[in-house]
Amino acid sequence: MTKTEPLIRLKRKLGVETLWLFLLAELARGKSHPYKLVSAIKERYGFDAGRVLPYVVLKKLEAEGYVESYVEGNRHYYRITDKGRELLIEGLKYIESILEKLKIGTKKAIKIE
Repeated sequence: MTKTEPLIRLKRKLGVETLWLFLLAELARGKSHPYKLVSAIKERYGFDAGRVLPYVVLKKLEAEGYVESYVEGNRHYYRITDKGRELLIEGLKYIESILEKLKIGTKKAIKIE
């Protein structure tokens, strides 16, 4: 895949700017601490979420009731709540619907299988 400006922007928009979705997806797999979440996101989804932004997003998600935190030993852990699972499902459905519409609209024109 070529590294054109539009593609670079798309990757940023679908990565860091929707970090909440990736954090919830990882927490749906089980409890985790922020460092492990950042590592998993980089490994699974191929982008660097940074060092500070994940903490900011987790705090916002917690304030809105989508995740909850607790301390175990000397680590701060997060887990997804039922409300967070609902948000994750809705976010995934939205992305799937947009992708499907894009595919339907361009399938014949560019021969997507």
